[in-house]
Amino acid sequence: MTESLLQVSGLSKFFGEVPVLDRIDLSVQPGEIVMIVGPSGAGKSTLLRCINRIEHPSEGTVLIENVNMAGEMRNGKLVPDSSVTTARKRRRVGMVFQRFNLFGHLSAVDNVAIGLKRVLGVKSAEAKARADKELARVRMSPHAAKRPSQLSGGQQQRVAIARAMAMQPTLMLFDEPTSALDPELVGEVLEVIRSLAQDGMTMLVVTHEMQFARDVGTRILFMDAGRIVEDTSPETFFTNPSHSRAREFLQRSLRA
Repeated sequence: MTESLLQVSGLSKFFGEVPVLDRIDLSVQPGEIVMIVGPSGAGKSTLLRCINRIEHPSEGTVLIENVNMAGEMRNGKLVPDSSVTTARKRRRVGMVFQRFNLFGHLSAVDNVAIGLKRVLGVKSAEAKARADKELARVRMSPHAAKRPSQLSGGQQQRVAIARAMAMQPTLMLFDEPTSALDPELVGEVLEVIRSLAQDGMTMLVVTHEMQFARDVGTRILFMDAGRIVEDTSPETFFTNPSHSRAREFLQRSLRA
């Protein structure tokens, strides 16, 4: 069996006394497209943020390519990473948020290239070449010289995806990438994610786009109250979910 690209074990997260994630166990193989669905407040976004170390888990471990994202084990104890080591490890993971978080004073191509130069130390000419390649991948080459204020929301999100992909991650995380978009712009972003799936990129996608999840996902995780309560194929989830909360969620989604 192929070794897991992502292994999450006993992951819990508390905000004060409030449990947001409750002993999450999750294994993801290379090339899987895992769609994470569930009601608001279920812990979906927090799970992604803990995987990428934006949030620090209260308990549990996250291994990406068998590397502990929290630190190193020494004499049976976890020694936390320095900020420099944490930043280096996080390069394995690309993340796209609900908001685009682009630099308003930079062009699209410079937004994609800046991380290559500042984080990876890539020289300007090579960084621009890689940025141009990723912009072409998301069909944004004609807009490379434009600033974010000159782009639609869908175009800005495609630049954000190109920026993440330029860092050559082994795992991509999408946190409701279409939720801030006008309805007519959603399709262009989903099409880019679909093309990444076809290219074999391993992805975890938090989404409310149920048809997209069914069409593109290889697995569906249904989360509720900080737990994964259903982990199954898209066909099974959408035709015969086993958990009552999943059935209720789907019924509400279909009525919406």
